[in-house]
Amino acid sequence: MNNNKIVIFIFIISLILIICVPTILKVSERHKDALYTALENKIIEATKKCINENKCSETENVSLKKLYNYNYLEKLTDPITNEYIKESTYVDPIDFKIHYD
Repeated sequence: MNNNKIVIFIFIISLILIICVPTILKVSERHKDALYTALENKIIEATKKCINENKCSETENVSLKKLYNYNYLEKLTDPITNEYIKESTYVDPIDFKIHYD
């Protein structure tokens, strides 16, 4: 009788782990993606504002350094590692794609 309880207990624990671990990993990955998406949106919006106010050119890449100098952004950090993002990172104003160095 005790062996049955132990087997059932191990089965329930195993089932919980099989369901919980992948779910936790997926939620964590989605959270990281959302943080990076928010960061990229902030950079793109600052670039669009700079171009609309004619401080940045529509034909040249817009670097973070330029956005910092024109006070469109404050120093940005990576949301996961908390390291500063390099000032040489730039946005292509044609397709608004961010290129990290």
